[in-house]
Amino acid sequence: MPASKHRAAEAAFLAGENLSDAIGDIMGGAKARCAVAFLGKGADTLLAPASIPTDARIICDISLGGTNPKALTALGAPRSARLRCLDGLHAKVYISDRGMIACSANASGGGIGFGVAASLIEAGTLHPAGSAAWVDAASWFEGLWARARQVGKTELSRAAALFSPGAPPARAANPMSLLDAILASPDRFRGVGLVLSAGSTSPPARDEIAAAKIAADAAGPLPLLTRAEKAAIRAWNPGNVFSNWSRVEIDAWPGRFICAHRASTGTFRYYFYERSYVVGLDADVGAVLASRNRTMRASLGLKHGTEAMARTDARRLERLHAGNPRLIETADKLVVELRALSRKR
Repeated sequence: MPASKHRAAEAAFLAGENLSDAIGDIMGGAKARCAVAFLGKGADTLLAPASIPTDARIICDISLGGTNPKALTALGAPRSARLRCLDGLHAKVYISDRGMIACSANASGGGIGFGVAASLIEAGTLHPAGSAAWVDAASWFEGLWARARQVGKTELSRAAALFSPGAPPARAANPMSLLDAILASPDRFRGVGLVLSAGSTSPPARDEIAAAKIAADAAGPLPLLTRAEKAAIRAWNPGNVFSNWSRVEIDAWPGRFICAHRASTGTFRYYFYERSYVVGLDADVGAVLASRNRTMRASLGLKHGTEAMARTDARRLERLHAGNPRLIETADKLVVELRALSRKR
Protein backbone atom coordinates (compact mmCIF):
# COMPACT_ATOMS: atom_id res chain seq x y z
CA MET A 1 0.00 0.00 0.00
CA PRO A 2 1.53 3.38 -0.99
CA ALA A 3 2.66 5.62 1.82
CA SER A 4 0.75 8.87 2.32
CA LYS A 5 2.01 12.04 3.91
CA HIS A 6 -1.51 12.44 5.34
CA ARG A 7 -1.73 8.88 6.70
CA ALA A 8 -2.88 8.73 10.31
CA ALA A 9 -3.40 5.84 12.68
CA GLU A 10 -6.95 7.09 13.29
CA ALA A 11 -9.39 9.63 11.93
CA ALA A 12 -8.04 13.15 11.55
CA PHE A 13 -9.89 16.45 11.20
CA LEU A 14 -8.80 18.57 8.22
CA ALA A 15 -9.73 22.02 6.97
CA GLY A 16 -8.69 24.54 4.36
CA GLU A 17 -5.44 23.87 2.51
CA ASN A 18 -4.76 20.72 4.53
CA LEU A 19 -8.06 19.27 3.35
CA SER A 20 -7.38 20.20 -0.29
CA ASP A 21 -3.94 18.60 -0.16
CA ALA A 22 -5.29 15.44 1.46
CA ILE A 23 -8.03 15.06 -1.19
CA GLY A 24 -5.38 15.34 -3.91
CA ASP A 25 -3.30 12.70 -2.15
CA ILE A 26 -6.24 10.32 -1.75
CA MET A 27 -7.27 10.68 -5.39
CA GLY A 28 -3.71 9.88 -6.45
CA GLY A 29 -4.04 6.40 -4.98
CA ALA A 30 -5.07 3.12 -6.60
CA LYS A 31 -8.75 2.28 -7.07
CA ALA A 32 -9.66 5.95 -6.66
CA ARG A 33 -13.38 6.55 -6.21
CA CYS A 34 -15.24 9.81 -5.82
CA ALA A 35 -18.91 10.40 -4.97
CA VAL A 36 -19.32 14.16 -5.07
CA ALA A 37 -22.30 16.39 -5.73
CA PHE A 38 -20.73 18.93 -8.07
CA LEU A 39 -17.80 18.92 -10.48
CA GLY A 40 -16.34 22.29 -11.34
CA LYS A 41 -14.10 23.39 -14.19
CA GLY A 42 -10.66 21.96 -13.51
CA ALA A 43 -11.95 18.83 -11.75
CA ASP A 44 -10.12 16.73 -14.34
CA THR A 45 -6.79 17.92 -12.94
CA LEU A 46 -7.72 16.28 -9.63
CA LEU A 47 -9.86 13.34 -10.68
CA ALA A 48 -8.21 12.25 -13.93
CA PRO A 49 -4.51 13.14 -14.01
CA ALA A 50 -2.16 10.68 -15.65
CA SER A 51 -1.18 9.35 -12.22
CA ILE A 52 -4.65 7.94 -11.53
CA PRO A 53 -5.21 4.37 -12.80
CA THR A 54 -7.87 3.68 -15.40
CA ASP A 55 -9.99 1.93 -12.78
CA ALA A 56 -10.81 5.28 -11.10
CA ARG A 57 -14.58 5.89 -10.90
CA ILE A 58 -16.59 9.07 -10.36
CA ILE A 59 -20.25 9.67 -9.46
CA CYS A 60 -21.73 13.18 -9.48
CA ASP A 61 -25.10 14.93 -9.57
CA ILE A 62 -26.35 16.91 -12.55
CA SER A 63 -29.98 17.38 -11.48
CA LEU A 64 -29.25 20.21 -9.03
CA GLY A 65 -27.53 22.43 -11.61
CA GLY A 66 -24.15 22.65 -9.88
CA THR A 67 -22.01 20.44 -12.14
CA ASN A 68 -20.21 22.22 -14.96
CA PRO A 69 -20.75 20.37 -18.27
CA LYS A 70 -17.21 21.38 -19.31
CA ALA A 71 -15.90 19.37 -16.36
CA LEU A 72 -17.87 16.34 -17.52
CA THR A 73 -16.44 16.66 -21.02
CA ALA A 74 -12.91 17.00 -19.65
CA LEU A 75 -13.46 13.83 -17.63
CA GLY A 76 -14.43 11.87 -20.75
CA ALA A 77 -18.18 12.34 -21.18
CA PRO A 78 -20.06 11.12 -23.09
CA ARG A 79 -17.77 8.14 -23.76
CA SER A 80 -16.24 7.37 -20.37
CA ALA A 81 -17.67 4.30 -18.64
CA ARG A 82 -16.13 5.40 -15.35
CA LEU A 83 -18.15 8.62 -15.07
CA ARG A 84 -21.71 8.24 -13.76
CA CYS A 85 -24.42 10.50 -12.35
CA LEU A 86 -27.11 10.03 -9.71
CA ASP A 87 -29.90 12.54 -9.09
CA GLY A 88 -29.96 13.96 -5.59
CA LEU A 89 -26.36 13.03 -4.71
CA HIS A 90 -25.15 15.70 -2.29
CA ALA A 91 -22.29 13.83 -0.59
CA LYS A 92 -18.58 14.62 -0.94
CA VAL A 93 -16.61 11.42 -0.39
CA TYR A 94 -13.16 10.59 -1.79
CA ILE A 95 -11.76 7.02 -1.49
CA SER A 96 -8.68 5.09 -2.61
CA ASP A 97 -6.17 2.63 -1.19
CA ARG A 98 -4.66 5.62 0.64
CA GLY A 99 -7.75 6.24 2.77
CA MET A 100 -11.13 7.97 2.71
CA ILE A 101 -12.20 11.58 3.17
CA ALA A 102 -15.80 12.59 3.96
CA CYS A 103 -16.11 16.35 3.80
CA SER A 104 -18.02 19.43 2.64
CA ALA A 105 -15.82 20.15 -0.41
CA ASN A 106 -17.10 19.62 -3.93
CA ALA A 107 -14.57 18.88 -6.68
CA SER A 108 -14.53 22.52 -7.69
CA GLY A 109 -12.36 25.60 -7.49
CA GLY A 110 -14.45 26.88 -4.60
CA GLY A 111 -14.26 23.61 -2.68
CA ILE A 112 -10.70 22.38 -3.35
CA GLY A 113 -8.91 25.11 -5.26
CA PHE A 114 -7.01 23.10 -7.92
CA GLY A 115 -3.59 24.53 -7.20
CA VAL A 116 -4.77 27.79 -5.64
CA ALA A 117 -6.50 28.52 -2.35
CA ALA A 118 -10.14 27.40 -2.31
CA SER A 119 -12.59 30.30 -2.10
CA LEU A 120 -14.89 28.51 0.37
CA ILE A 121 -14.29 27.40 3.95
CA GLU A 122 -14.40 23.59 3.90
CA ALA A 123 -13.72 20.84 6.44
CA GLY A 124 -13.86 17.08 6.74
CA THR A 125 -12.36 13.95 8.26
CA LEU A 126 -9.66 11.61 6.96
CA HIS A 127 -9.93 7.89 7.72
CA PRO A 128 -7.09 5.43 7.02
CA ALA A 129 -7.49 2.58 4.55
CA GLY A 130 -8.80 -0.54 6.22
CA SER A 131 -10.62 1.34 8.98
CA ALA A 132 -14.29 0.63 9.66
CA ALA A 133 -15.27 3.97 8.12
CA TRP A 134 -13.19 3.24 4.99
CA VAL A 135 -14.82 -0.19 4.59
CA ASP A 136 -18.33 1.22 5.07
CA ALA A 137 -17.68 4.08 2.64
CA ALA A 138 -16.36 1.68 -0.02
CA SER A 139 -19.47 -0.50 0.34
CA TRP A 140 -21.72 2.58 0.22
CA PHE A 141 -19.99 3.76 -2.97
CA GLU A 142 -20.63 0.40 -4.68
CA GLY A 143 -24.33 0.70 -3.86
CA LEU A 144 -24.45 4.16 -5.44
CA TRP A 145 -22.47 2.98 -8.46
CA ALA A 146 -25.02 0.24 -9.13
CA ARG A 147 -27.86 2.80 -9.09
CA ALA A 148 -26.08 5.53 -11.08
CA ARG A 149 -26.09 5.83 -14.87
CA GLN A 150 -23.30 6.66 -17.27
CA VAL A 151 -22.97 10.31 -18.29
CA GLY A 152 -23.87 9.87 -21.95
CA LYS A 153 -25.03 12.38 -24.54
CA THR A 154 -28.46 12.82 -22.95
CA GLU A 155 -27.01 13.43 -19.48
CA LEU A 156 -24.39 15.81 -20.85
CA SER A 157 -27.07 17.86 -22.61
CA ARG A 158 -29.14 17.86 -19.44
CA ALA A 159 -26.19 19.12 -17.41
CA ALA A 160 -25.65 21.93 -19.92
CA ALA A 161 -29.31 22.95 -19.72
CA LEU A 162 -29.42 22.90 -15.92
CA PHE A 163 -26.03 24.40 -15.07
CA SER A 164 -26.64 27.71 -13.28
CA PRO A 165 -23.64 28.97 -11.30
CA GLY A 166 -25.04 31.70 -9.09
CA ALA A 167 -27.63 32.90 -11.60
CA PRO A 168 -30.29 35.18 -10.05
CA PRO A 169 -33.80 33.67 -9.79
CA ALA A 170 -35.91 34.21 -12.87
CA ARG A 171 -39.36 35.73 -12.53
CA ALA A 172 -42.28 33.31 -12.50
CA ALA A 173 -44.85 33.65 -15.29
CA ASN A 174 -47.58 33.85 -12.63
CA PRO A 175 -46.42 35.14 -9.21
CA MET A 176 -49.35 33.31 -7.58
CA SER A 177 -48.14 29.93 -8.88
CA LEU A 178 -45.70 27.75 -6.96
CA LEU A 179 -45.26 25.55 -10.03
CA ASP A 180 -44.33 28.56 -12.17
CA ALA A 181 -41.78 29.59 -9.54
CA ILE A 182 -40.14 26.16 -9.85
CA LEU A 183 -40.23 26.32 -13.64
CA ALA A 184 -38.61 29.76 -13.64
CA SER A 185 -35.87 28.94 -11.15
CA PRO A 186 -35.43 25.23 -10.37
CA ASP A 187 -32.01 25.90 -8.80
CA ARG A 188 -33.79 27.81 -6.03
CA PHE A 189 -35.57 24.56 -5.14
CA ARG A 190 -32.48 22.35 -4.99
CA GLY A 191 -33.05 19.44 -2.62
CA VAL A 192 -36.82 20.00 -2.53
CA GLY A 193 -39.23 17.39 -3.90
CA LEU A 194 -42.97 17.36 -4.54
CA VAL A 195 -45.33 14.82 -2.98
CA LEU A 196 -48.81 14.50 -4.47
CA SER A 197 -50.90 12.89 -1.75
CA ALA A 198 -54.51 11.99 -0.99
CA GLY A 199 -56.43 10.33 1.80
CA SER A 200 -55.17 10.11 5.37
CA THR A 201 -53.34 7.83 7.78
CA SER A 202 -55.47 6.49 10.63
CA PRO A 203 -54.24 6.44 14.25
CA PRO A 204 -54.07 2.59 14.24
CA ALA A 205 -51.96 2.69 11.07
CA ARG A 206 -49.74 5.33 12.69
CA ASP A 207 -49.35 3.04 15.72
CA GLU A 208 -48.25 0.15 13.49
CA ILE A 209 -45.73 2.34 11.67
CA ALA A 210 -44.36 3.72 14.95
CA ALA A 211 -43.98 0.22 16.40
CA ALA A 212 -42.14 -0.91 13.25
CA LYS A 213 -39.71 2.02 13.44
CA ILE A 214 -38.94 1.46 17.12
CA ALA A 215 -38.54 -2.30 16.63
CA ALA A 216 -36.17 -1.80 13.68
CA ASP A 217 -34.06 0.58 15.75
CA ALA A 218 -33.91 -1.87 18.66
CA ALA A 219 -32.85 -4.69 16.31
CA GLY A 220 -29.95 -2.68 14.88
CA PRO A 221 -26.33 -3.10 15.98
CA LEU A 222 -26.49 0.22 17.84
CA PRO A 223 -29.97 1.52 18.84
CA LEU A 224 -30.10 5.25 18.17
CA LEU A 225 -33.53 6.41 19.29
CA THR A 226 -33.74 8.06 22.70
CA ARG A 227 -36.67 7.51 25.05
CA ALA A 228 -38.02 10.97 24.15
CA GLU A 229 -37.76 10.23 20.41
CA LYS A 230 -39.62 6.94 20.83
CA ALA A 231 -42.39 8.74 22.72
CA ALA A 232 -42.59 11.38 19.98
CA ILE A 233 -42.83 8.71 17.27
CA ARG A 234 -45.64 6.91 19.11
CA ALA A 235 -47.54 10.21 19.39
CA TRP A 236 -46.78 11.41 15.83
CA ASN A 237 -49.61 13.38 14.23
CA PRO A 238 -51.24 10.93 11.76
CA GLY A 239 -51.71 13.88 9.40
CA ASN A 240 -47.94 14.06 9.03
CA VAL A 241 -47.49 10.35 8.30
CA PHE A 242 -47.16 9.35 4.64
CA SER A 243 -48.16 5.69 4.54
CA ASN A 244 -48.52 2.99 1.87
CA TRP A 245 -45.66 4.18 -0.32
CA SER A 246 -43.33 1.82 -2.13
CA ARG A 247 -39.89 1.10 -0.71
CA VAL A 248 -38.39 2.58 -3.87
CA GLU A 249 -40.24 5.84 -3.19
CA ILE A 250 -39.35 6.10 0.49
CA ASP A 251 -35.70 5.33 -0.30
CA ALA A 252 -35.73 8.28 -2.73
CA TRP A 253 -37.75 10.58 -0.42
CA PRO A 254 -36.08 14.02 -0.25
CA GLY A 255 -35.11 15.66 3.03
CA ARG A 256 -37.32 18.66 2.27
CA PHE A 257 -40.50 18.47 0.27
CA ILE A 258 -43.68 20.28 -0.66
CA CYS A 259 -46.86 18.26 -0.28
CA ALA A 260 -49.74 19.01 -2.65
CA HIS A 261 -52.55 17.25 -0.80
CA ARG A 262 -55.79 16.45 -2.57
CA ALA A 263 -58.72 16.58 -0.16
CA SER A 264 -61.85 14.43 -0.48
CA THR A 265 -63.57 17.48 -2.02
CA GLY A 266 -61.03 17.44 -4.87
CA THR A 267 -59.33 20.67 -3.83
CA PHE A 268 -55.56 20.93 -3.28
CA ARG A 269 -53.55 22.56 -0.53
CA TYR A 270 -49.79 23.00 -0.20
CA TYR A 271 -47.84 22.01 2.92
CA PHE A 272 -44.10 22.35 3.53
CA TYR A 273 -42.26 19.50 5.24
CA GLU A 274 -38.97 18.04 6.37
CA ARG A 275 -38.50 14.27 6.38
CA SER A 276 -37.97 13.00 9.94
CA TYR A 277 -38.03 9.18 9.77
CA VAL A 278 -38.26 6.57 7.03
CA VAL A 279 -39.94 3.30 8.01
CA GLY A 280 -39.82 0.02 6.10
CA LEU A 281 -42.86 -2.12 6.82
CA ASP A 282 -41.94 -4.99 4.50
CA ALA A 283 -39.94 -5.58 1.33
CA ASP A 284 -42.37 -3.55 -0.78
CA VAL A 285 -44.11 -0.97 1.41
CA GLY A 286 -42.95 1.76 3.75
CA ALA A 287 -43.85 5.08 5.29
CA VAL A 288 -42.38 8.49 6.05
CA LEU A 289 -42.85 10.49 9.23
CA ALA A 290 -42.47 14.19 8.48
CA SER A 291 -42.43 17.50 10.36
CA ARG A 292 -44.06 20.69 9.16
CA ASN A 293 -41.55 23.42 8.30
CA ARG A 294 -43.09 26.81 9.11
CA THR A 295 -40.28 28.89 7.58
CA MET A 296 -39.61 26.96 4.38
CA ARG A 297 -42.16 28.80 2.22
CA ALA A 298 -40.59 32.18 2.97
CA SER A 299 -37.04 30.83 2.63
CA LEU A 300 -37.89 29.70 -0.91
CA GLY A 301 -39.02 33.22 -1.76
CA LEU A 302 -42.73 32.34 -1.99
CA LYS A 303 -44.81 35.34 -0.93
CA HIS A 304 -48.34 34.03 -1.36
CA GLY A 305 -50.45 31.80 0.86
CA THR A 306 -50.60 28.04 0.43
CA GLU A 307 -54.30 27.95 -0.41
CA ALA A 308 -54.00 30.74 -2.99
CA MET A 309 -51.04 29.07 -4.71
CA ALA A 310 -52.78 25.69 -4.75
CA ARG A 311 -55.92 27.22 -6.31
CA THR A 312 -53.76 28.80 -9.02
CA ASP A 313 -52.02 25.46 -9.69
CA ALA A 314 -55.09 23.23 -9.30
CA ARG A 315 -55.48 22.19 -12.94
CA ARG A 316 -51.85 21.18 -13.35
CA LEU A 317 -51.77 19.48 -9.95
CA GLU A 318 -54.78 17.39 -10.97
CA ARG A 319 -53.01 16.31 -14.15
CA LEU A 320 -49.81 15.51 -12.26
CA HIS A 321 -51.75 13.59 -9.64
CA ALA A 322 -53.79 11.65 -12.23
CA GLY A 323 -55.74 9.90 -9.48
CA ASN A 324 -52.71 8.36 -7.74
CA PRO A 325 -50.47 9.65 -4.96
CA ARG A 326 -46.92 9.98 -6.26
CA LEU A 327 -43.47 11.33 -5.51
CA ILE A 328 -41.49 13.64 -7.78
CA GLU A 329 -38.21 13.69 -5.89
CA THR A 330 -36.41 16.65 -7.47
CA ALA A 331 -37.33 20.04 -8.91
CA ASP A 332 -35.51 19.04 -12.08
CA LYS A 333 -37.83 16.08 -12.65
CA LEU A 334 -40.85 18.24 -11.88
CA VAL A 335 -39.73 20.79 -14.50
CA VAL A 336 -39.53 18.01 -17.10
CA GLU A 337 -43.08 16.88 -16.26
CA LEU A 338 -44.49 20.41 -16.25
CA ARG A 339 -42.98 21.13 -19.66
CA ALA A 340 -44.47 17.90 -20.97
CA LEU A 341 -47.88 18.97 -19.66
CA SER A 342 -47.64 22.32 -21.43
CA ARG A 343 -46.91 20.55 -24.73
CA LYS A 344 -50.02 18.38 -24.34
CA ARG A 345 -52.44 21.27 -24.08
